[in-house]
Amino acid sequence: MPSEKREAEYWLYLEPYVHVSSNDHAVLFYNSLSGARFEIPASSRARDLVLELTDPVNGYVTRVTGTDLQNPAVANLVNKIRKKFMGELLNTEWSAGKPVNIYPEAYFKSHLTRKMVETPGADDLIDLDNYIHEITIYLNSLGKTGPDPCPKAFRQFIFPGNTLEEDIDLPGDALKDLVVFLSRFKITMLHISGADISRYPGFTAWPSLLSESGFTVTYHLRSDRYQAATGSHILNQKGARLAVHCSFPLDGDVFNFILNDLNDNSKIKQTDIHFIITSSEELATARQIIALTGIPNAYLSPFFNGRNFDFFKETVFITREDIRKSRPDRNQVFSRLSLNETDFGKFIVLPDRHIYANPNDAPVGRFPEDRVDSLILKEILDGISWKRTRKSVSPCNRCLYHFLCPPVSSYELVMGRFNFCDVWK
Repeated sequence: MPSEKREAEYWLYLEPYVHVSSNDHAVLFYNSLSGARFEIPASSRARDLVLELTDPVNGYVTRVTGTDLQNPAVANLVNKIRKKFMGELLNTEWSAGKPVNIYPEAYFKSHLTRKMVETPGADDLIDLDNYIHEITIYLNSLGKTGPDPCPKAFRQFIFPGNTLEEDIDLPGDALKDLVVFLSRFKITMLHISGADISRYPGFTAWPSLLSESGFTVTYHLRSDRYQAATGSHILNQKGARLAVHCSFPLDGDVFNFILNDLNDNSKIKQTDIHFIITSSEELATARQIIALTGIPNAYLSPFFNGRNFDFFKETVFITREDIRKSRPDRNQVFSRLSLNETDFGKFIVLPDRHIYANPNDAPVGRFPEDRVDSLILKEILDGISWKRTRKSVSPCNRCLYHFLCPPVSSYELVMGRFNFCDVWK
């Protein structure tokens, strides 16, 4: 009597550089080397196969039978995986057991854990320079007496305006102690801003002091507060840059004076000109000015004023096609799945000495009562801002493309919506 023919069996595996995202409707496969991708509907057996593949216990490898491959949905999935060089199908007879594969997980060279922090004597093993690289210090706020063309813009981007509802200066002793403390870290950028930094007590001495600290410092001024002496004093310091913020309606005389002053002193290349944009008309005007003047370092900063949602929808929001065109590499994918690339490693200090990881969230502490190193540990272990990913907010956590999108921005926090796209209406 002839023996019964054994059904063919195969190992289906995915390459470690492939990332898989799924929801109730579809499954997305993304090749982080080539940028190739494809989607399949979440049909029953194909969906089960994906769940088996992406189970960490299975290590991106699962068993498939000849019967499975007769299922059109499964056959289509396997063919696409092979065609896009995302994996392969191997006969089980070719190996004595399940093939060894590498499951894609983020690896942080300097990953900080609670166990490391709580282990006695572990301080020497923790290099906090890996977790802090940019500080913004607001020297003053003129909330009662100083008009502000862009109220609360500091919640959207660095802006030299009012941050508090009162007239207040950051205490000089606190600033000095903060600078001394920050000098222990390898901070790559220090921003000095405020409602009017030139009015800060003893300001003329600070640029040279900060220059001696070895920081690369950018000083932020509004165009209507610009003074030739202040600009020259700042830019004469080693490693200093100037950021001039211009809002509309633009005072042509003031703007021309600033450009002429910077050009006359050959300081224009050390200066960033930021145009604050609230409408399509202002955007067109700013682009025309940039083209006519040839400003080497010009930036456009959209500002949400509560009345220009349509402008943001037209110029800031991204489309499904934009998302599909993005090609983050493997490291970027892991980064976007683990932390907020925009906020990570940044602190903001307001004149009342409160420190924020993002100005739209609660303060993480107050200087000098809370040391910066302790706040780094606090934000890494228990914070919100640095770890706010698309997977942690709705509706992005239900979207296939969450790791293809830019990080969650302060604009979204201000506007109270996280879908700056046309994927979720």
